[in-house]
Amino acid sequence: MTEIPESTPPEIISTPTTVDLLRHGQVVTPDLFCAPSQEPLGNHGWKQLTLATNPGKWDIVISSPSRRCHDFARLLAQRLDCPFVVDARFGEMDFGDWIGKTHTAIWEQDPELMQHLWYQPRRFIAPNGEAMEDFIDRVQAGWQDLQTCYAGQNVLLLTHAGVIRVVLAKVLDILYQRSLRFEVGYAQLTRVRTYPDGEASLVGHGLPHA
Repeated sequence: MTEIPESTPPEIISTPTTVDLLRHGQVVTPDLFCAPSQEPLGNHGWKQLTLATNPGKWDIVISSPSRRCHDFARLLAQRLDCPFVVDARFGEMDFGDWIGKTHTAIWEQDPELMQHLWYQPRRFIAPNGEAMEDFIDRVQAGWQDLQTCYAGQNVLLLTHAGVIRVVLAKVLDILYQRSLRFEVGYAQLTRVRTYPDGEASLVGHGLPHA
């Protein structure tokens, strides 16, 4: 359960790499804008992820360190008898003082900053939290290392909506702001395929199962 290594000896890979990005399921506390790292999945969340992954086969399972991702991913890797890696670079953006609050509470307290998040996201910094630019940089660095370390393999990455949107923006070569138009539901998959020449394609988004 270590972070993806940042450098490995290059190998000649002739097959594409398939990455299934899976958002976690519902957590115990409803309607949170961003759940705390230790917030567990609810019973329905476990069922959602079980249905989403039941037919899938992966060579490796990578997870955000948050409990809502980590707990299920670890058990899934055990069931599949495949390696399990926790990489903090695929953790949710640190929303600082907004963590653990409901959407309604944040809109009431910081309506202008909330609008800033949606209309000028690249300049957004959560109160006592992480700058959006830093968040995007760390996710992209993790994504690049994933492509290098697991080239030619089938990978499952259990993570968060924000992380998935960063990857979508990278793969589709669009502004991050435009990636906010993608709905990323609980326990839904986004499948990306990358090729040895560096090109990538979006195979599917919002898939109910593998």
